[in-house]
Amino acid sequence: MKSTIALGVVAALLHGSAYVLYNIQTQLGSSSPNPVSWSIWAFIAIVNALSFRSMSRDIVSSLQFFTGSVACLCTVVYALYLGRYAWPTIYEWCIFVTGLLASVIWWRLRTATAANMIILGVFIISFIPTIEGVWNVPHREAPIPWILWTAAFGVTIVTIITRKAPRRSLITPSVLLLAHGSIAILSW
Repeated sequence: MKSTIALGVVAALLHGSAYVLYNIQTQLGSSSPNPVSWSIWAFIAIVNALSFRSMSRDIVSSLQFFTGSVACLCTVVYALYLGRYAWPTIYEWCIFVTGLLASVIWWRLRTATAANMIILGVFIISFIPTIEGVWNVPHREAPIPWILWTAAFGVTIVTIITRKAPRRSLITPSVLLLAHGSIAILSW
């Protein structure tokens, strides 16, 4: 059991380290956070962490998500402070509003699994501006933080499997592994 706790801690540390590195890269200008993606992520990350924790019934598997919710908010505030956000396009505003509305729907449903799946859908939609940005300009993002985030989701998947958490708990980290991994590959 101690080894599975260690896995959860490793995932959280990888996740947090990626944010520290990303913030440094943002300061240096080698990463350009998309304002719509990052604003949505900061807004719904805590809801995701809470609904994932409730759905998985396992705090150890959830450590990465709680670390990410705090770190994501810090990244958004830091990028705002640095003046690294460009004004969103109409398309990006639509994605942002969709994210906000979906988060509100979660509060109405009040079931952890449904909430987590809604939030996952919002995460998928919110990755579109970042993926499009990196597709068009690969050096817009540096790959190392994205590789670390991808690895953290991989460790979380292993944690869920070894702790015998409900299989539905594999959906969110698996999809987020693919989303983060795609940015890592495109920026490479």
